[in-house]
Amino acid sequence: MSGRSLMLFFIALVMAAVAVLIAQHWVESMGKGVVQQGVVQQVEYTPVVVAAQDIPPWSEVQDFGLTVKNWPKDAVTKDMFTEKSQVIGKIAKSKVFTGEPLNSNRVVDRKGGNVFSLGFSENKRAFTVRVNDVSGVGGFLQPDDHVDILASRKQPGPNEKGTAETLIQDIRILAVDQESKSDDKGKPTLVRSVTLEMTPQQAEKVFGAQEQGSIQLTLRNPTDRNPVMKPETMAGLIVSPPPPPPTGKKFTIYRGMSPSEVQCKGSKCWEQYFTP
Repeated sequence: MSGRSLMLFFIALVMAAVAVLIAQHWVESMGKGVVQQGVVQQVEYTPVVVAAQDIPPWSEVQDFGLTVKNWPKDAVTKDMFTEKSQVIGKIAKSKVFTGEPLNSNRVVDRKGGNVFSLGFSENKRAFTVRVNDVSGVGGFLQPDDHVDILASRKQPGPNEKGTAETLIQDIRILAVDQESKSDDKGKPTLVRSVTLEMTPQQAEKVFGAQEQGSIQLTLRNPTDRNPVMKPETMAGLIVSPPPPPPTGKKFTIYRGMSPSEVQCKGSKCWEQYFTP
């Protein structure tokens, strides 16, 4: 190899080494920060506890289900956990997905008693009603569905007429039989009981309705949260015509600007003068 060729070889080798160093520096700068207006802004990280696997709802958080990862400090909120010991033994309120950071809104302390009681508000109660294939909406009920409760009862008397009404509306289902989480398969399953979330006053009404007659559940569309107006409520919105004047009484009517006195003499009086 001639001297000139050897020199070109060494120059190419040096340039390749410089290119590798530049590329390595660029990759490192991309991992540590972002360029804004020509200045590298360093991204700070802090460790947070994330789920190493899916954590089912109302299950105890175990050590093997957790891992610690570096998280951008600007994205870390005050309710996140930074150490496993802060989370182990708590109860997941809802399903936690793999890689999701855990926070105080997703897990709660056991606080003694049954874990299921942590699933509803402090001012609510869990009330269980017995259902069958009909009153249980054919087995299509799932936890977290919302239902209305209909009540029917027979009125005392010779004809024993029955009445029905929508007793309570928009009630959340806490559990179906003894399952407090939804079945991912979505297939209908015949059940014997449904546990509902309601206030103490609502539970009293449902219990009284069960003692006096029977109840039926109706399944709501998940996007429908509007109350259904009852007939007695709607009655106040309907404008009824004024009652007819008593028979035999004289009164004045106007046709245009001309008044005339008439006397109501029969049951057809109202229809004769006031029917449009």
